[in-house]
Amino acid sequence: MLRFLTTVVLAFVSCQAWILQAHAAVVASGLIISGSTYNTSNAFQFFNNSTAGERIVSITWNLTPIGAFFDTTPIPPGFVSSSLTLGASSPVGHSFPTNASLNGQSVLTIGFTDFDPGEFFRFGVDTDFFSQPDDAGLFGEQFVGATAQAVFSNGSTLQGTYVATTESGFGSRVDINSPVSNPTIPEPSTICMWGLGLGAFALRRRCQRLIKSRPV
Repeated sequence: MLRFLTTVVLAFVSCQAWILQAHAAVVASGLIISGSTYNTSNAFQFFNNSTAGERIVSITWNLTPIGAFFDTTPIPPGFVSSSLTLGASSPVGHSFPTNASLNGQSVLTIGFTDFDPGEFFRFGVDTDFFSQPDDAGLFGEQFVGATAQAVFSNGSTLQGTYVATTESGFGSRVDINSPVSNPTIPEPSTICMWGLGLGAFALRRRCQRLIKSRPV
């Protein structure tokens, strides 16, 4: 009986440690410079702010909510363009799509092989509103409402929406910290409660058997 109780207690402690690890801060953030973002290499910045040691595997940037697109070649919808350009960044092992495949699209996904916590990534690319396809790039303040999503090495996916910022030199920012829900995967705390419930049930049954086996 003592061995069984010890096993249950150890399982509970391990489960609590797992919950704390699962809820460590896995987050990312981004900034866009103020003023025109046209023909630059550092207009757009992303940071891995994770305190759980997770790498960023990919970032997906979506301009659909603001009616904008990436103008990376001098082919419609826009003729005045600037291509994807890497800026001063940490060695994150980035992977851009081709400019030809990105041109005219509203969604950009960048892959990474080594985007560790504490590192940053900067780049430039021309963006325009569909309603003004040759307006020489959006200003940083005009990205409010666009979204960004980050996939981490532990399999979690977080998202955020750009908002205005008062940070000097920047027009908008995004905090990528809202989980993208997956209803098929229960929360760690729920799994632990299931396990502890089963343990309590097994303990009760064991006690009942011991009582019944005692001589009258």
